[in-house]
Formats: sequence, C-alpha cells, structure tokens
Amino acid sequence: MSTDDFNPTDVAAIEAQRKEAKERSRFERQVELDDLKWLMSSKRGRRIVWRLLSATGVYRQSYTGNGSDTFFREGARSIGLQLVERLHAIDGGADSYALMRNEAKANRNG
Repeated sequence: MSTDDFNPTDVAAIEAQRKEAKERSRFERQVELDDLKWLMSSKRGRRIVWRLLSATGVYRQSYTGNGSDTFFREGARSIGLQLVERLHAIDGGADSYALMRNEAKANRNG
C-alpha cells in the first residue's frame, strides 16, 4: 500500500501490514541465525567470529577516562554483545561459543 492509498481508518489493512512486517522480520532473523550457525560450524568460521568479538572489545573494559574514547569503545562493545546474544540464540550456540573460546585459548597458549 503506497502512502497515497493509506487510509488511517482502515484498521484491517493496518493490521495486515503489521502482520506482514512481523513475519518478514521473523524470516530475516531466522536467515541471520542460520547464517551464523553455518559460520560457527567450522573452525575457520569460529576464528573469524572470535576476532570480531575481540576487536569489538567485548572482553575488555570500555572506560578510558576520556569521554569520547569511552563512548566509542562502548559503541563497538555493544555490537559485540549483540553478536554474543545471536550466538546464544542459535541451536547449539552455547556449545559452539564454548568451543570457540576453548580453541582461541588453546591457540593463544599453543
């Protein structure tokens, strides 16, 4: 429905649009989770994700004493935390996360 055709009193049409948008959003989320599950299924993919999490500062404190730097680091960390949330949302995500962490630790010590 274009904005020219929009009728604010057509409750049924508005509800249908909401339902369609919600379904599209659910589908997009599932595609994202499927992609992440595929990425985490290989050692190479887990290394990529670990590097991203490390680069975003998920495992370090954001506070630097400088407001601008702290805000920047906290923004990057927020992206990393969103990735961690998505990792845990996939089937077997907690196990994949633990495996990734252990592989990174072994790589660092090895």
